[in-house]
Order: sequence, then structure tokens, then C-alpha cells
Amino acid sequence: MWQDLRFGARMLWKNLAFTLIAVLTLALGVGANTAIFSIVNAVLLRPLAYPESERLVEIGRAFDGGSAGALNEPKFVFLRDNAQSFDAITGIQGGSDLYLSDGSEAEYVGNLSVTADFFRTLGVAPAIGRGFTAEEDSPAGARVAILGDGLWRQRFGADAGIVGRNISLNGVAYTVVGIMPPGFEYYAPPDVIVPMRVNPASHNEGYNWTVIGRLKRGVTPDQARSEMMALIDKFNTIYPSQGSVFGKEAHRLMTWRSSMTADVQMLLWILLGAVGFVLLIACANVANLQLTRAAGRRKEVAVRLALGAGGWRVVRQLLTEGVMLALVGGGVGLLLAVWGVDGMMALVPKDMIPRAEEINVDWRVLLFALGASILTGVVSGLAPALQTLRVDVIRNLKEGAGKTSADAARRRLRGALVIVEIALALTLTVGAGLLLRTFANLRGVEKGFDARNTLTFYISPRGERYKTVAKTNDLYGHALERLRNLPGVQAAALTNQLPLNRWFNLPYMLAGQSKSSASAEYRLISNDYFNVMKMSLRRGRQFNDGDVVGAEPVIIVNEAFARRNFANVEPLGQEVYACCGERGDPAMRRVVGVVSNTKQRNLINPAPQTVFIPIGQATEGMNEQTRYASFALRAVGDPLALSAAVRSEMRQLDPAVPVQGLRSMEQLVSGSVAPQRFNMSLLGLFAALGLVLAAIGIYGVMAYGVSQRTHEIGLRMALGARKSDVMKMVVRQGMALATIGVVIGLIASYAVTRLLKTLLFGVSATDPLTFTVIALSLAVVALLACWIPARRAAKVDPMIALRCE
Repeated sequence: MWQDLRFGARMLWKNLAFTLIAVLTLALGVGANTAIFSIVNAVLLRPLAYPESERLVEIGRAFDGGSAGALNEPKFVFLRDNAQSFDAITGIQGGSDLYLSDGSEAEYVGNLSVTADFFRTLGVAPAIGRGFTAEEDSPAGARVAILGDGLWRQRFGADAGIVGRNISLNGVAYTVVGIMPPGFEYYAPPDVIVPMRVNPASHNEGYNWTVIGRLKRGVTPDQARSEMMALIDKFNTIYPSQGSVFGKEAHRLMTWRSSMTADVQMLLWILLGAVGFVLLIACANVANLQLTRAAGRRKEVAVRLALGAGGWRVVRQLLTEGVMLALVGGGVGLLLAVWGVDGMMALVPKDMIPRAEEINVDWRVLLFALGASILTGVVSGLAPALQTLRVDVIRNLKEGAGKTSADAARRRLRGALVIVEIALALTLTVGAGLLLRTFANLRGVEKGFDARNTLTFYISPRGERYKTVAKTNDLYGHALERLRNLPGVQAAALTNQLPLNRWFNLPYMLAGQSKSSASAEYRLISNDYFNVMKMSLRRGRQFNDGDVVGAEPVIIVNEAFARRNFANVEPLGQEVYACCGERGDPAMRRVVGVVSNTKQRNLINPAPQTVFIPIGQATEGMNEQTRYASFALRAVGDPLALSAAVRSEMRQLDPAVPVQGLRSMEQLVSGSVAPQRFNMSLLGLFAALGLVLAAIGIYGVMAYGVSQRTHEIGLRMALGARKSDVMKMVVRQGMALATIGVVIGLIASYAVTRLLKTLLFGVSATDPLTFTVIALSLAVVALLACWIPARRAAKVDPMIALRCE
């Protein structure tokens, strides 16, 4: 083996051009695969960063996406107090509406509200100080907080003396009782952790509690799932009034890692499959290069065999050279992967890929790169090496031996490899084309509002100063007055949730109903909201200054709501009871207007049923719903030019309520399609890489074929063949291979693109137009790759060609 390695190294160095081309080709294939595997490894394969993380499960409602939906407080309390399959169960809420202030300046901090068993459930503990007690997790418990390591170092200079001292959160004094260890995260590293303050007697129907449990040793998820289902049924029987307002719901229990990654599993496996295609195309290209090189080494192989070497001994030598080549390419590919992962993560939309902070090159990635390199070396070198077993020793020892059966076999093999390359490239390109059409469809979809020249931001006033709805609304009123008077502002309005940003879905009932059977997006808005967003009023009126507490309760619905509920009657004057239950609004409201539909959650789903309530009629029971306000300012020119003035005005109004999320509405819309843009960009990149490699492959085969047929072409031309005849001959042979590859690729695409179905919008997974355009485009690329060698063949001088022979 040492002899093979030394000789292989000398041969690769001697043929430096061949070596560099092969190494670069393999580096692109191995590098792309290693980069994607780095993400798959961190997100889907690596255990969570908690002790015995395989025992962590999530309990929630069953949704179509595969993840577990949140529970409400009463169900959590019942499961916590009655489940026997768990060592501990915790409830968690995350947010960014908690602000830390020092009296003069405030900033929002990422926060978690957790129950007292949070640390025991996850198997972690503060690095300094302690966790929460059961008393602190009660409604009357003391205000305490635990700081994340990042905030502790940045804001408090890593001073361990902060434990036991007070900090101001939302204007309220909290005592710091602990500091989390470096590297701790829950989806992302939290800045502050506070107790949930669980109320065992709560009837709260809000489904916003993520519930995580740690299974007891020896208890399987299936056993815990059976117990949970029985407990949910028992809960619905004992407390029928505390269940969902929609009645009985399906629930699921699944591993926390599976729930966390449910939304991206399919995408990541598709991307890994796509780069696998790229690697196969690279292997085919290198195999073609090796076949070409092997043809030039026929005499060397014949000499070896004549001197007594066995056929498999020669195969081993050639395979050793192929694996050496692949290992060098794999090493370069690993370097490209490290760079590529950083580049890809810069393109990943925020919160699209969970556990993104854990993506790195670990031993699994190194092992994958090594395995991929060795496998690539064997795959790309095996066929050329096996061809040596068919060498005719006597013929190849003679000078000018001419063609052999091995030559014909090599030509057939090279042709087969080109067909495979084209088929794989076509499949990749069709997938990228479908995603491109999806992105184009999303960009052209009717949103229902005008995003141009609109600046947005949000605030979340909390604490004693804004304990009541009246005080919160007073702040909002003064803010709108100041903002309207800014130079360059045409109009200003606010809502509890902007379109395409977040959603707030609540049940509703119509007059005469005793229980809700549906839900709608719920929006509190100021009077000018429809004007600022340029939404069309279809009938009735907008809200005005007379729509305040004490006046007749009113509501405006969108067309989707009116179509579902008032299809056969006049919607104006109908009564709707929105925000059911103890969450606040007890009023039966009269419909005074119908507005156009607007996209709310995203641009893919149809505009949902939406109801609008004037913020001036928010009652004290709706306090929690008024504590988050998104402002929208219609500007004369560039809306972002108003950013500094907006911050200044809001700071003068109340420096303890910081401004968050200043961005234009167009940026918000762009962010809503960022996942589709990412999917399109990445698969498009791999498709382009595969297409280039396939074009190089067919060009290489045709160019080599022309060089081997120089004598034949010269003879044809000497006998009267025209240049056009020679070009047609070469192009016809190349396009025959391309046509077969395209047909096979179309068949493969028809099967494979069905996996993309969940990623598409406005286009079928088997869209005929996309398939046709991509097939024709690839045919044009193949034609160009054939035309260049054909043109060179047509320039052969018959006398020179015949004289050389």
C-alpha cells in the first residue's frame, strides 16, 4: 500500500492540470454536502444540550404541521398535579416585551416566564445563585429574576454581587436570585428569566403555555402519551367549562427535539438530497476524467500486466490514486464547507432554523466529510479501474494499436455518465424553478394593504404607570398626536398586531349562539388605521372619536368574516361577541363596517376572518390585549428617514418605554417571504452548480471524442465531407446523449418534485410550464457544450490530420 501511495502521489503531481480540475470538482461536491450536513447534524441529529435530553418531551395540541401546540393554564396545572410518568413538568412562555431600565434609559430584553420546575425539568441550574421556589411561582410570590449570562456580562460587567440586588423590569423592582451558565439557551439564549406565577384556580382559556416534561427513567413516550390522553379526557369531564371553547381537541406528546424541528425537517432533508445530486454529478465528471486518463495509460497498464501483475493489483493501484484524489478534494471541500456554513447562516431568516447557534463542525461532520471523500473516490475511480481488466496486452504494447473493444466500452461508459449528469442536473433545476415561481407568486400576491412609504415600530408599556387600560390609551393618544405632527408624516395609527408580523387569534360568537365554533384574527385599532394601511372600506363606516367606552359597542369585520357568517343577510347591524371568555371583552358588538381582506399570518394562506375593535372601547378586562401596540406612520418619502425623529418623540413622551422594531412595512413584507427566498436561493445555487458541472461533463466527453477521432474526421473531409457535415455529426452524437438524459431527468423530476409540495405556492409540483422551460433550457446548454467541440472538429486540416497519423 505504501508503494501504491507513493506512486499515486507521483502520478497526480505529474498530471497537475488533471489533479487540480478533479480536486476542485470534488471539493465543490464534498464541500456542499458537508455544509448542509453540518446543519442537519446540529438541528436534527445531535442531542439537545441538556442532560439526558432524550427524556424531554413536549405536550400540546395536535396541529397539521407536526409540532405540538401550546396548552392553557388550567390544563397545565391538571397535568402537573396528576401525571405519574414524569419526574417534572414545566410551563414556559417566551417574549421580548420586558424592558430593563435604570431610570434614564430602557431596553427590551429577551425573556422567559417559567414555572418553578423549569430547571429540574431541563436538568440545568443557575451557575450563580439559585432557581425559583414554589412560593415565588405563586400569584402572590415575590418579584424575583434570573439573569442570562450574556446580559449579566454586557449590562452588569459580570459582577457576581448583582445577586441579591434589585433591577427594574417594566418599572417594577425584581430581586436577582441567580445567573445562568454560559451557553444556556431555550431556542435562543434568554436575557432574563422570571417566574410564571401559576394560579391553580385559573380559568384562563389562552393557549400560550409551552409544556415540557422529563420522563421518568424506564417510561417510554408511548406510555406517557397514553397516560396524557387519559388525563386530558378526565380534565374535560371534570372541568367542562375550562376546556377549549371549541370543545374536544386532539393532543399529542412527542420528543422535544422532534417538535422543535418539525417545521424544517422536510426542507433540510430535501437540501441534503439536492447536494447529494451535486456530489453524484461531480463523481460522474471525475469518473469521466479518470476514463480519459486511463485511456492514455493503456500502455503502462499493459506493461504491468506483461511483467506479471494481476488485474486486481492494477485495479488497487488505480483505486488508491482515486481515493487519494478524493481525500485531497475532501480536505479542500471541508474548508469550503466551514466558509459555506457561515455564508448560509447569514442568509437564513431569523428563527427559521432552530438550534442555529449550535451549528458547527464537530466530529460527526469530520467523519461525514471523510466518509463522503472515500466513497466519492471509490465511486468515481471504480469504473475506470475495472476497465483495465479488459486491456489487450499484446495490442497495447504495439505502437499505434488502434481501437480496441475497451475503447468502445469506455465510450459507452462515458456516454452513460453524461446521461446521468444531465438527468440529475435537470431534476435539480426543475426543483429550483418551482421554488423560483413560488417566490414570484408570493411577491405578486394581493396583500390587501399598501406597504409603500410606511414606517412601523412597536412599544409595550408595562408596570404600575400603565396598570389600567385608561392610562395605556392615554399614552397611545399622546404618542399618535406627536407622531402626526412630525414633518414628513401624513397620518399615524396603531394596532395590537400588524399584518404579516404576528397574529392574535380568538374565538367569537354570533347573536343567538351559546358556544363558539370558529375563531378570527382579533385587532384593536385606532381610528385612522384603515387610512394609513390604505385598506378599502366596502360598506358602512370607519371608527370615529365617538367610539369610546360608554358608547354603543361596535365592530368592523372583513369580507372573509362577512362571507362566512352573513352570506345571506346584510352584515351591517348584525351582532358579534368577540374575545370570548374571561380574556376581557364581554360586549355584544354591532357591525358598523366591512373592509377588504388582508393577509395576516403570511402571504401563502388565504386572508383569514378578521374583526376590528376600536381601541377607544377597550375595557379594563382587556388590559392584557392593549399592552402591545404596533404603530404605522404613512410618510411622504422614505419612511426610514423618520426613525431618529420617532425615537426622539417617544423618548420625550416616556423614556422608560423603549421603541422596538423600527422598520418599513416593505421590510416587514420582505421578511414574511424570507423563508421562500432562502429555499429558492439555496436550491437554485445547487442547481446552478449541478448544471455547470453537467455542461462541463458533456463538453469534456465531446472534446475528448473529437481529439480521438482526428484521423477519421480528416479522412472524411479529404473524401469531400463539408465542415457543416462534421459539425452536425458531432452535435448529433452529443445531443443524442443529452436527449436521453433530459427524458430520464423529466421522469425523475416528476417523482422527486412531489417532495417539494409543502414548499410551493401557486404552482403545482408537476407544473408543465416549468418542466418544459427547464428541459429546453438544459437542451440549449447541452447544445452549446456540443457546439464548441464540433466547431473545433470542423477546423481540422485533413492533410495535417492524416500526416500525424
